[in-house]
Amino acid sequence: MRKSFEEWVQVYEDKTGKPFKRDKVFKMFYYPEKGFCEIGIDRKNNIVVLHQVCGDGMFWRRLAEVLADSLGIPCCGTIALRGVLAYIRLFGYRVEHTEKTQEGMTRYFCVDEDGCKGTCSPAWLDEDTGRWSYFITWEVKRNEF
Repeated sequence: MRKSFEEWVQVYEDKTGKPFKRDKVFKMFYYPEKGFCEIGIDRKNNIVVLHQVCGDGMFWRRLAEVLADSLGIPCCGTIALRGVLAYIRLFGYRVEHTEKTQEGMTRYFCVDEDGCKGTCSPAWLDEDTGRWSYFITWEVKRNEF
């Protein structure tokens, strides 16, 4: 569904319960049919980072992976502000195993249909929403032809 940038921002704010605030550290991408995403490259840690994302999550995942693959970067990462298990399912992963953190939270170790590994680690408890946010990182499948 086509939406203006402002309409996508409203969707973001409704879903996260947080006001959208542009982070100029990242490059903003916006497509009326897909939503928006802030993307950056962390050269120090060799990772493509999706910052604030709204819309078609799988589209933004694939875009980040194409970028990472073209630059020879082995992984991508993002933050999940809402239910992490939904993100795991949305991205086509299955949980291989879990572990408990020192705080008693669950860290998820996952794999997708291509055998690429991903990790979802608790990051912080959002005092406004009462929900845990998670750091999500995943391997990028190399396209070698």
